[in-house]
Amino acid sequence: MRKVTALVALALMTLSYSSAAGQGPGPVISDLRVEPSSGPPGSAYSISVRIENPRDPKEIIPILNEVRENMEKIEVTIHDDGLDGDAVKGDGRYTGRIVVPGTAAQQTHRFEVYIHDKAGRISNVLEYRFTVLKDAAT
Repeated sequence: MRKVTALVALALMTLSYSSAAGQGPGPVISDLRVEPSSGPPGSAYSISVRIENPRDPKEIIPILNEVRENMEKIEVTIHDDGLDGDAVKGDGRYTGRIVVPGTAAQQTHRFEVYIHDKAGRISNVLEYRFTVLKDAAT
């Protein structure tokens, strides 16, 4: 019974945290795409998400927050301007570019991603995996 109560309390805290800073629902991210889904250290990949903000699209902060394996937070600038890998300006799909660090371990890594809006509301969380391959130079 204690375990169930603790889980319910945690779920309620998470729910209230996502909308507590600003009144009402926060932004929603969906349709996460990572291309390519693997590469060696030093290679680049693009990440894109569709973003909807029920209040005002101008309130979105264009930073995708990534948490690698619950340990390392990474901020990725994303944009919806039709440039630098973003296909169509103003379509609600935001795109960013990530370079695999030279020190990345050769394995499959798990990332969780989310965004904030200017009122402090946090979006839902999506997850993806990226596999770091052996460096071709070694």
